[in-house]
Amino acid sequence: MSVVDTSPFGRGLRHWRRIRGVSQLELASTAQTTTRHVSFLETGRSRPSPEMVDRLGDALTIPLRERNRLLAMAGLPPGYVEGDLESHDLAPFQAVIDRLLAAHDPYPGFVLDRHWNIIQTNRGSELFLATFDARNIIELALGAWRPLIENWPPVAGALKERLAADLLRFPDDRVLEAHHDQLSDALGPSTGRSEPSTSRVICPHFRLGDTTIRTITIAARFESVADITLDEIRVELTYPEDDTSERFFRDQLGRRSGVGGSA
Repeated sequence: MSVVDTSPFGRGLRHWRRIRGVSQLELASTAQTTTRHVSFLETGRSRPSPEMVDRLGDALTIPLRERNRLLAMAGLPPGYVEGDLESHDLAPFQAVIDRLLAAHDPYPGFVLDRHWNIIQTNRGSELFLATFDARNIIELALGAWRPLIENWPPVAGALKERLAADLLRFPDDRVLEAHHDQLSDALGPSTGRSEPSTSRVICPHFRLGDTTIRTITIAARFESVADITLDEIRVELTYPEDDTSERFFRDQLGRRSGVGGSA
């Protein structure tokens, strides 16, 4: 006789296990429990402790926001807070971000949330974004930036791949799904990455007037966090790839500051 599944937590756990493509045996081994216990959790015959939810979350690499949902499904209180970067509790982390962005001037630096919204910038990025209305990287790539990016197809293809990775982390996020679908539609049948590329990293080359600005971007995250906000944000830092791009960013900031720089 089959066991009736009456456990919201069990359904949630099985959902994440299937997304990650692991068996009950594999999950049990990684979470340091038994296959029997995992089975009982999924069918609702056992209820998890907060510690077990955390171990399962670690084993399945479940983001903190989704772990809180699993805890709620199990009738347990939230295990992770969602702080405000402007609050006293997160002030030390905000200070790190501020120092990182300030030190990166005159090159653009952005703080992005999980939906690719720009939530903080440095002076270099504000100068670069001054003529654009959108404050979302995907919307910019599909809109105002598209005619400016010389290598748009491979850049859009790379963004699509990053969104696919984000969807593995947040599989039920409708905003990320919409961004991914928009890029897929814009790219058409070709992803823009099918042809061999001489670039080791796909980064935008902006055509501004008669000048091509070649950039290289890296992303930074906080590790081993216990706060949802810190778990989801990242800092993206854009660097010049060549001397022409270097002069562009330095001259841009110099003109705005009223010192140095050449036309």
